[in-house]
Amino acid sequence: MPESGPDADEAVKRLKNEILILRQGRPGLVGLIDANETERWIVTELMSAGTLFDNPTKYRGDAHRAMKIFRSLVETVAGLHKDNLVHRDIKPANVFLGADDTLVLGDFGLIFLPEQPERPTMTDERVGPRDYMPQWADLGERLENVETNFDVYMLGKLLWCMVTGRLKLPREYHKKPPYDVTALFPNDPNMRKVNGILEKCVVEEPEQCPKSAQELLVMVDDALVSIQKGIPILDEKGKLALPCRVCGRGFYQEQNSVQLKANDLQNRGAPTIPVRMFVCNVCTHFELFAPNFPEEAAAKNWKAWRGN
Repeated sequence: MPESGPDADEAVKRLKNEILILRQGRPGLVGLIDANETERWIVTELMSAGTLFDNPTKYRGDAHRAMKIFRSLVETVAGLHKDNLVHRDIKPANVFLGADDTLVLGDFGLIFLPEQPERPTMTDERVGPRDYMPQWADLGERLENVETNFDVYMLGKLLWCMVTGRLKLPREYHKKPPYDVTALFPNDPNMRKVNGILEKCVVEEPEQCPKSAQELLVMVDDALVSIQKGIPILDEKGKLALPCRVCGRGFYQEQNSVQLKANDLQNRGAPTIPVRMFVCNVCTHFELFAPNFPEEAAAKNWKAWRGN
C-alpha cells in the first residue's frame, strides 16, 4: 500500500472493510486467519482451487450443474443483503471454487456498509467492475444511492460466464445470437431456465431487476426444482425434452425409426410395430419409444424421469 496520500487512505479503508466483514465469520466467505489494521496486512485461508477467472470453462455447457453451484453463491449474497450490505465487486476473479461443489465469495474492499460514516471512494470515482456492473451504476462517478440489486445484476452476469465458459458479456447482450445460451448450447433444454434468470437480472433499468439476492434465490430454487423433479421441459418445438437415465447430463435426441416384433422375436409370423430410437447426446445411451411419444407426453403434461 502507498505510505501516504489519498490513495493510501482509500486502501486502508478498503482493508478495514475486508477485515470487518471477514471477522463476522459469515458462511460462504473466505475464512480469515489473522489481520492487523495498524500494520496493514491480512491473511486468509488458501483457496487452492483458484477462482472462476482461473477456471472459466469448469461449468461450460452444463446448465443444471452450473445453477446448482451458482445457488451457493446466491445464498451467500442473500445473507449480506439481509443486513443491507452490498458487495459491489462480484466477478469471476473474486469468486473462489470451494469444497463440496460450492462457490466462496472474497474481496470485500468495495462493500457498501449503510452505517459507515465515510465511504472508501471519492465522489468522482466509479465503483465496481466495469464489465460486470449494471449500466445504471456506470455513471463515471460515485453512485450515492447503492441498492442491493447492484449485486443481483452482477450475479446474473456471473451465471452467464459460468454457463458459457467466457469471461465477458457486453452490456445486456444475452439475448443476441452470439451470446444467447440457448443458441450456443441448443442440445440442453435447461439453458432456457438459465435464460429466464438472465432476462430478470441483466436488465437496463434498476426497477426491472430483482431487489435483492433473496428474490433471486427463490428464482434459482424454482428453476432447480423444475429440473430435478422432472417437471416437463419443452423444447422450442413444444416436444418433451428427455434427460438421459444413465449419465443424467445429456438429453435424448431422435435418430431413426425401427421395426420390432410385437411378440416373441423368434416368432417369424408375429406382426411388427414401429418404434422410435432416441440417443443421448452425451453418453450415447439409447432408448426405444412408441410412435406417439414424446409428442403425446408433452400434450398430456407427463413428467420425464430423472437420471441418477
